[in-house]
Amino acid sequence: MRPKFRSLGLFFVTASALLACSSNGSENRLDAGVNVPSGTAGAAAIGGAGLGTSGFGSQPDLAGTTSIAGSPAAVAGSAAPPADCGTVTQMAEVKLGPADIVWIIDGSASMLDELVAVQANISAFASSIGAAGIDHHVVMLALDDVAATTPLGADTAHYRFVPALVDSHNALQLLLDQFPSYQPFLRPEAALHFIVVSDDESFLLADDFKTQMEQVAGKKFMFHAIASEDVNGFACVGECGLPIVCGGFAPGRQYYALADATGGQKISICISDWSQVFGPLQRAVIESAPLPCDYAIPAPPPGESLDPNRVNLDFSAPSAPKKTFPRAPAQSACADQVAWFYDDPAAPKQIRMCPAGCQAISGGGTIEIKLGCETVPLIVD
Repeated sequence: MRPKFRSLGLFFVTASALLACSSNGSENRLDAGVNVPSGTAGAAAIGGAGLGTSGFGSQPDLAGTTSIAGSPAAVAGSAAPPADCGTVTQMAEVKLGPADIVWIIDGSASMLDELVAVQANISAFASSIGAAGIDHHVVMLALDDVAATTPLGADTAHYRFVPALVDSHNALQLLLDQFPSYQPFLRPEAALHFIVVSDDESFLLADDFKTQMEQVAGKKFMFHAIASEDVNGFACVGECGLPIVCGGFAPGRQYYALADATGGQKISICISDWSQVFGPLQRAVIESAPLPCDYAIPAPPPGESLDPNRVNLDFSAPSAPKKTFPRAPAQSACADQVAWFYDDPAAPKQIRMCPAGCQAISGGGTIEIKLGCETVPLIVD
């Protein structure tokens, strides 16, 4: 056994407003999905002509596609909208919610190469998330601050280092023990991520950590494991081909189990190209960002008019069927229904989610605002 001494996107967004046939029954069609590569904040907003018969609003605000486990609550009293009314897809600006990312890194001597790899990539990781429009906070728990000499390390608004004696087996326990030290840097409304980097195994069981962390954090989280996979009962072997020397020390079964239980990434610590490590992590953080609960009504294309009674809102969670949320006649009619309402029913400029609707989309997904089909109403008993 080797000694364990301490030492030192591509992201695709479809943000679409689906608009209907013209009044004479002909179909206008424009296919323009939003392809947002890593490092951009989203597609350009659609210009509008102000409130009137030819259009609503000036800057549609549709959320982008995210991908996180979970499905919305059932929509009581709603019915499917009419069949295809003809569609036009337009681009809209993407605005995503905040994310908090907590790193913890095994500081044993066998981790020197991994520490260097994290140091070389972590600023680009944070920059990519920021460029996607996400307000990010990054916490680092480690013996030495691997980001100290990087641009991220100098960004005190987005980065905090918490000194911690992380060894081969105590990463999960330290995340719990040190929670009061980094909790002030976390935000209640932000998606929460934990990323462990270790070539060994945790003494604390995955189920115990998940239960305790959900209690202290007051919410669910996503856990990402950069650790060794189980290779027939042994740790992985690195690029040099020698067991232990450039590979894992032990399979990180508890870390992988946490990733499975929370929908996180499982990445082999034996990977040679660490750009392949940070890419999936960036996407996971971006895709988990909460969707906003207010949306400007998009402008119809030239020559079309918009009828506020022919507007529908669809939500799709990953691996779940699309649901059409019904429209409540007013905010006061929301109660506990998964629905939406207009800011001003007489002269609407925004679609707003009822509280239960806002909660239903908080885990991420795709929002589509469709114009032209008769609005599905909320049926109140």
